[in-house]
Amino acid sequence: MTNTAQSIAEPSVDISASANDSQLHHEPQKVAAGRGLNWLTEGWALLMKEPLVFAVMSVISLVAIFIMSLVPFLGSLAVTLLWPAMMAGFFLAFKHAKQQQAVTANDLFEPFKAPASLIGVGAMYLLASLVLLLVLGLVAFLSLGSITAIMNGQIDMGRMAVGLVILALIATPTSLALAMAFVFAPVLVHEHQVPVIDAIKRSFFGSLRNILPFIVFFGVFILCSFAISVLVAIPLLGWLLGIAVAIIYLPLFCGALFCAYRDIFLNHDNTVL
Repeated sequence: MTNTAQSIAEPSVDISASANDSQLHHEPQKVAAGRGLNWLTEGWALLMKEPLVFAVMSVISLVAIFIMSLVPFLGSLAVTLLWPAMMAGFFLAFKHAKQQQAVTANDLFEPFKAPASLIGVGAMYLLASLVLLLVLGLVAFLSLGSITAIMNGQIDMGRMAVGLVILALIATPTSLALAMAFVFAPVLVHEHQVPVIDAIKRSFFGSLRNILPFIVFFGVFILCSFAISVLVAIPLLGWLLGIAVAIIYLPLFCGALFCAYRDIFLNHDNTVL
């Protein structure tokens, strides 16, 4: 990267750095908005190739997250650092399903054999999240006024209302940008050995170029979730349905993102992935 402005505007990756990198487009591709719905249907089709295996992987992941979360502070830290490796494991499983290869629960654990770069992704996510929380906390604090005024019960409601609006205007796009920057970073690091920072850049710009299909994707996903939440209110049947949805939600989400990743980042003329 010879130009600082260019490196900020567009991620740069040495495509010849490894054999796997030849599978990647030089830069993320833009796809039609309708692909957002296709990602869900194609992800579901891949999930249905080995539904039991994916369900087992989901249960293992959810139980592991629950157990780690029981440990104060360190448990939450471990979850934050290790989620990229878990997601890379799901992507690997869907890769095998796409290639008509055997899908096993061992796919979930394969990225943990050499997790250093993936933990690096988690560490960058942790750092970015902390910075975002500090900024939002500062905005929230300033919206309330001075500590002395707060202790005396002298809170300016008008000032607070303005502060909350500003907080929402800052929190919404920054949280979205954070998700966009990290959603594809694990698979880019694990499957293509893209350096952590470059993977985060490519994930962000790939998501940004495809904001419309992602709006469709999340819109349909949210509508389906709302419809299911109504059914969950049914006694007994709803409880069983809730458990089933909880188990299927994670692999379906990862499967849809795997299809999005193939659309946006892979050169299908040179790879069967």
